[in-house]
Amino acid sequence: MTDFPVVLTTAVDNTTDALAKHLNNLEAKIGIDDSAVVASLDYRSKILMPLDSMTRQAVMNGNFDIWQRGITSATLTDISTTFTADRFYDYVFDNEGTLPVLTRSRQSLTAGAINGAFYYSRLTTDGAGTSFGGGAKHNYQHKIKHGTRYLTDGKNVTVSFWAKSDIVDKKIGLYLIQSYGSGGSPTSDEDIVGINWTLTSSWVKYTHTFTTNTLTGKTFGTNVDDSLRIVLSYMWGTEEDDEVDASGAEDYVGAGDIDIAQVQLCAGSVALPFQPKSFAQELADCQRYYEKSYNYTTFPGTASDDASFYLTASGINLRTFVPFKVTKMIIPTVTCYAVATGTINKATNVDDSNADVTITVAAEGHGGYQAAISSTDEYRYRWHWTADAEL
Repeated sequence: MTDFPVVLTTAVDNTTDALAKHLNNLEAKIGIDDSAVVASLDYRSKILMPLDSMTRQAVMNGNFDIWQRGITSATLTDISTTFTADRFYDYVFDNEGTLPVLTRSRQSLTAGAINGAFYYSRLTTDGAGTSFGGGAKHNYQHKIKHGTRYLTDGKNVTVSFWAKSDIVDKKIGLYLIQSYGSGGSPTSDEDIVGINWTLTSSWVKYTHTFTTNTLTGKTFGTNVDDSLRIVLSYMWGTEEDDEVDASGAEDYVGAGDIDIAQVQLCAGSVALPFQPKSFAQELADCQRYYEKSYNYTTFPGTASDDASFYLTASGINLRTFVPFKVTKMIIPTVTCYAVATGTINKATNVDDSNADVTITVAAEGHGGYQAAISSTDEYRYRWHWTADAEL
């Protein structure tokens, strides 16, 4: 996905739809199964790639390959927004109920289970939860930057994903949020009603086509941060059931796992074959929204000096510039960590028994930040950092 896509005309979008439908018909006649076609050699992709853009595969990290923050989250809590897999986040609201213990983790697929996929995202719960209010919800969300301006205006979009659960009769819901961004007086977010399904214990591909809302008469925010949001719902109260076209509340039902893989959104009314990216490309795309100084497999807050930022300082109020590898989409929030202890907002003085010292971040920008340390002697300092530019 690129964040500055070529704007395709309606005629081109319709051509893509028509080509995909024609290929579907041909495949059905000659007995070709998409799951048997290796993605890198997918003849459908070779035909449709000249029309490739944001409309082809708008979801970033939909294959759940990138997990910079860690492959297992701490327990999800009430009124919390938690990122684990890059670009995806859990939002949980119990509305005065009692949540079960909820954990998000990365899991590996059995080889060949889903064509072109190696990992999936798992939510583990130790029970159903109790006494959720009408406004309760647990949503797993992905924001497509500029998705409203480029993918909506009454057009169709199709979301597809794979899912399974070992919790008997567990439902999952799907809907969209068409957001006009922030700043000024933008039009309020608009929910686009979706659907719900009852999951099985085996992987099943689920697909749903939405008709987006018109842009006529709408106002975008001055911060230029509109998005089209994909919402996968695990739990909802009686005030939230309409969004997923349900007729009542849904809790977590019981103890077990709920698994999601290969999330995709395509313009039009056809779910095109998933097109995996290389790890390097997906990581670079995700780093526009979140980057860390740690090695890829070392998670933030770990006591480690590998790949840390190093500075020899003498004098008071030393200040230095730290560049990012990838330019950020918005001004990020930068957090520093002492290498010896992993303590937040600290650096390590390696010449003074690895003592924690205060480090101050300032002048954050799209390309880097300034760091300041007060020093009364010549010392060497090390620290790690994260830069969070999620929408």
